[in-house]
Amino acid sequence: MPRFRALKHDIRKWLRREDWSPAQPLPPELAPDAPDDVRQVDPTSLVGPLFACLPEGEPLTDRAAAALGGVLAVLRKERPEEAKNVIRRFMWHMNEESGNIGWGIPEAFGEALAQSRLLADDFYRVLFSYIRNKEGDNTWCDYAPLRLSCYRAVERVMAVRPDLRHEALCLLHNAGDDPDPACRALARELFERYRPAPGETAKNTFV
Repeated sequence: MPRFRALKHDIRKWLRREDWSPAQPLPPELAPDAPDDVRQVDPTSLVGPLFACLPEGEPLTDRAAAALGGVLAVLRKERPEEAKNVIRRFMWHMNEESGNIGWGIPEAFGEALAQSRLLADDFYRVLFSYIRNKEGDNTWCDYAPLRLSCYRAVERVMAVRPDLRHEALCLLHNAGDDPDPACRALARELFERYRPAPGETAKNTFV
């Protein structure tokens, strides 16, 4: 427990720095991809402290999400099941049965899939499902302020995973009738931003 508190303190202090950069999301000695002779902690020990920073609001939420995404990218290569278990933890926090409002979870989910091709292959449909409102059982995020974060997380994946854009664009097209005005506006904005130009691809019919 003292180690957890010390790590959380050090990480929060770093994330609050005015010169913080996504190129160095964690202190060099805590970087999960640092050489073994430099890395002071096991990457798994960073998960809890970063989780604790996710609900704190900006700028900590996005910064903690970026750092946690990097940790999970390393874990997915070194210990795949541990990385997948953290993603399942994201999924649990997004489940209304958990009793939580998953502040910061979509941001971290999106960063993990953006930074790890392997995690994207495994879980992108789960993340995308949070903006898919269909009849019957679904995992659509029905709390609009959190759903707004889900749209932004989907955009983060689209930005670096062009091969997943078609599926996301189909969902964004259908989300043009999202019941929340802010979500609806963002869905339309993202659709227009990422849709292919006419004739650019055969995959330009959305249903």
